[in-house]
Amino acid sequence: MRRKTLALVALALAITSVTLATTAQASKGKSKANPTVTYILKGTLSDFAPASTTASGSVTISVNHSNFHAHALVGQQLTFAIAQTTPTNLMGGTINNGAHGVVKFRAPLHQSNTTLTTALTASTPMTASQVIAR
Repeated sequence: MRRKTLALVALALAITSVTLATTAQASKGKSKANPTVTYILKGTLSDFAPASTTASGSVTISVNHSNFHAHALVGQQLTFAIAQTTPTNLMGGTINNGAHGVVKFRAPLHQSNTTLTTALTASTPMTASQVIAR
């Protein structure tokens, strides 16, 4: 009798732990949202206009190099909006035409090249998340 009770308790604990483990694994890392990643573009900066309290600024980059996500943008010239909150590394308060620099922006991970290019060349440019002039 004692052995049967012990066996039933052990079986009940085993079933409970398997059920909890299965539930935890099923909900782990299964987000339906498309993740966003940082696209990093390196190249020559030009046409810098700083942001003011009434309007956003802009910067144009001729892309020479990029990270893996932005590889399709190499060789293109793109214009980005700059908000007042966009961190910038300014040389003397402005970015001179021809300065080498980096522009970072965030966008969804799995975008086709045409969708990404269309979004970047739209009449309202994408806002840069960081601008670094070297």
